Amino acid sequence: MITLAPRRPLLQTGHCVISDYDWRWVEQILQDAARQAGTTLPCSAEIAQGIMLYLEQECPLQTVPLEYLFERMRRLLAEIGLPLVAAHLRKQTPPVDIKLDTLAGEAPLPLFFYTALRRRMDSLRNLGLTTYHFSGKKRCSLTLGARRRSCPTQQRALAELDAFLSATGA
Repeated sequence: MITLAPRRPLLQTGHCVISDYDWRWVEQILQDAARQAGTTLPCSAEIAQGIMLYLEQECPLQTVPLEYLFERMRRLLAEIGLPLVAAHLRKQTPPVDIKLDTLAGEAPLPLFFYTALRRRMDSLRNLGLTTYHFSGKKRCSLTLGARRRSCPTQQRALAELDAFLSATGA
């Protein structure tokens, strides 16, 4: 069996080009806009899949500026009778995965780890990437707490990590 990768255009924001996105990201953006508008959007999955279908099969561009995609999404929402949701749609990039456990392996002391994490997030922000997904939090807290299994020290390191991530707006 041969599986072909979907032919969807790259998204461009600033100097960064993004290829890893799917309909779940679009659906999350639509749900966030509906929440901001104070309404519900029961058909968000269908709208998101329709947008992805357009991008994969009908879009003539190989690279789509993120601003252009969001403007087209706003027009679509307004045309299907959701102008309030369209007004609250805000541009955001697909989430970038930051592997905390790998970063902790490179900088196992908390002072160096948090400095490296802030530097990584700042460099991503400078590229125009503002949405993050953090993976490996538990293994990271084990490394930072210098532990092999869960204990109060590891739980404290995990709480510090969560506090840092929420303080940085991630």
